[in-house]
Amino acid sequence: AEYMGIAIDKWQESMAAVYRLVACVVLLCVCVAATEDWFVGPNTNYDHCTTITVGRAASSDGSTMTTHTNDCHDCDTRVFRVPAQDHPEGSMRPVYMAERGEYPRYVGKSRGPGYHRHGDQVEDVPMGEIPQVPHTYAYFDGTYGLMNEWQVAIGESTCSGKIWAKPISAGGHALFDITELSHIALERAQTAREALEVITSLADKYGFYTMWEPVWEQQSQAGETLTIIDPDEAWVLNMLASPDGKSAVWAAKRVPDDEIAVTANFFTIGQVDENSTEWYMLSANAKQVAQEKGFWDPAVEPFNFVKAFAPIKEDRRDKDYWIVRMWRVFDMIAPSLGLRPDGDSVLDYPFSVKPDKLVTAHDVMRLNRDLYEGTEYDLTTGASAGPFGSPLRQDGWSPSARKENITGEWARAISIMRTAYSTVAQSRNWLPNAIGGVLWLGQDAPHSTVYVPFYSGSSDTPKSYRTGSLHKFTRDCAWWAFDFVSNWAEYKWKYIMSDVRKEQQRLELDEFARMKAFEEEVMALYQRGHYDEVIEKVTQFTRENGESIVSQWWDLSDHLIAKYNDGYVNFPKVGGMAGYPKWWLESVGYDMDPRYKVFVKATHEIGKANSTASHPLLASSLPISGGHFSQLAFFSFLVFSAVISVAIGFAVGRRGVKMHTSRSPRVEHHMPLTPSYELVHSK
Repeated sequence: AEYMGIAIDKWQESMAAVYRLVACVVLLCVCVAATEDWFVGPNTNYDHCTTITVGRAASSDGSTMTTHTNDCHDCDTRVFRVPAQDHPEGSMRPVYMAERGEYPRYVGKSRGPGYHRHGDQVEDVPMGEIPQVPHTYAYFDGTYGLMNEWQVAIGESTCSGKIWAKPISAGGHALFDITELSHIALERAQTAREALEVITSLADKYGFYTMWEPVWEQQSQAGETLTIIDPDEAWVLNMLASPDGKSAVWAAKRVPDDEIAVTANFFTIGQVDENSTEWYMLSANAKQVAQEKGFWDPAVEPFNFVKAFAPIKEDRRDKDYWIVRMWRVFDMIAPSLGLRPDGDSVLDYPFSVKPDKLVTAHDVMRLNRDLYEGTEYDLTTGASAGPFGSPLRQDGWSPSARKENITGEWARAISIMRTAYSTVAQSRNWLPNAIGGVLWLGQDAPHSTVYVPFYSGSSDTPKSYRTGSLHKFTRDCAWWAFDFVSNWAEYKWKYIMSDVRKEQQRLELDEFARMKAFEEEVMALYQRGHYDEVIEKVTQFTRENGESIVSQWWDLSDHLIAKYNDGYVNFPKVGGMAGYPKWWLESVGYDMDPRYKVFVKATHEIGKANSTASHPLLASSLPISGGHFSQLAFFSFLVFSAVISVAIGFAVGRRGVKMHTSRSPRVEHHMPLTPSYELVHSK
């Protein structure tokens, strides 16, 4: 019995230790996880897009234009033609959950055969439905609706906002996100104003929520901007959820015909003249919500949508993320204004500007491709660009960076490597709709793509543009052709991109020349009333030109592989040495003993430098801002967490032992000890 008592004591002590250990480990893990969030912060570099909008009197040919860089690292890159459809009276239009974008972004029958189920794919289940209209129009569709048969086109940019909501499927009240609204707008609208009416009325009636699940309750993704054009007008729409999640708050402003606007992930509509319905629209609840939430005091200042609903932060990183892109576009098209990139907020910049000279579609493509070259933000210079000047940057959130509490951000250019596709939509009022609308589509990053024209009257897209996914490399997919060249260019940027840009220029200028002759031919058919033949012709041109460009780009990739194999320049002679630039050799200690080439020299130079301009290693090589909590503070917090964890662990352990003892009490046996026990015990 005494043996049993001793065993039970030991067992209870062991269980107490286990309780304490488990409690300590669990609590310490929670503290460390929280510490990483508090000291390092979450990765806020989401898939933010840029859109530029051109009034018809600001373009060289009288066309309106809008762009979209779909900056999404994991999106389905396929582009389909959704056919026009007739619907029975009383039918309903299904509404689907926001598309995060991954392949396949949608599986079902409501958008034509391109989206039908294949293999083991599962059809999407609607989140709700709305009454359907008798007839819906044909349109090009990617992650968002792109352009329809009436030359109505859409661009998009996710924005910060002060109010957000959840969808019905997550316990909220809202039915619509921006992707579904863009689809329905192109299904139902013949003009930009009609598209605005469709979008805002549905959001007002059924509720609006932010696009993607991980950010339903994050300020940086709470708002949306759509840019909408038709052959005559260009509009910008800023929208976010209403506080109850059952409606939306929004403002719309028309871009002056002779000006160009840009949105880079921040609302841009300031004061709204409600009496000028030709130029402005405002939701009926906007001012009331602003007052009730304390965002605006009418006794202090006039109503300003940006001030009321956009979180104008003091963090320089956030400002640089959107302001620099906005400044860059304005400075490229209107350098005479002398704008600077160091404004405190978007309120320091105009909504739109008049360009110094009229812009062409090719000019707008160059805006999409910008990398800040020649500016203080030039991404092709400095240590972070490497010896060959690559502007491509990873986000920097590696496990080691998090472990060391390194925060910061690279300069954010319009063109970035994680772009799924980009567009330049062009609407022309002097041409029939079948050829007047041109969706210039570029797969992958704008800087290394070739824009190909999809005519708004085309009944299909090239097969390689509606094929493939990011999960498997294939030469049948257009996206992989452009993505491969972009990745290969990073290997030896300044050398390879020289070849890429030459071919890019050659192919695009050839397209413009061939389109001019082609449109004259098609116009002759149109004027003779051969409308079906017009559709056949524009569809054939769209398909054949797209496939030809992709084929030539694969040829370029094969040439670049051989030309720059093993780091040499192998044309015209194999084995030509490229070498490294002098500043880079010096910065890595090339002249030192090979055993000690550990950037000692570069570190010494950084310490001596008074400004980023004083040394090529530093020029545009450092994050635009940043910093981190002190290591002392970080480890002090961890020690404090460990002490608290141990204390709570012992308390939990003691309580656990008492609980177990009460469930399994020890039985006391009052028996005289036998001589044999005493003998054994004494021995």
